[in-house]
Amino acid sequence: MRFVYQTLGFLLIALGVPLFWTPLPFGLILIAIGLALILSNSDSAREWVRGKRQQHPRFNDLMSKAERVTPHPFDRILQRTDIS
Repeated sequence: MRFVYQTLGFLLIALGVPLFWTPLPFGLILIAIGLALILSNSDSAREWVRGKRQQHPRFNDLMSKAERVTPHPFDRILQRTDIS
């Protein structure tokens, strides 16, 4: 089942990239949902994000701010990548 969710996440990101530049932010929404699916179902993706958060303090700050404003089911996904 994890494979299905990861594949769906990559498809949503692939659909969201060309729609990112449209006047309505549909692409951004699709990319965010795709990333949430991948991060929630892939240990290696979470480890990769955790590593990037350690390497780049500014990125870590942005992710920490996103954790505070993201709705409940998605904030837990971001908290699983926290470096503290």
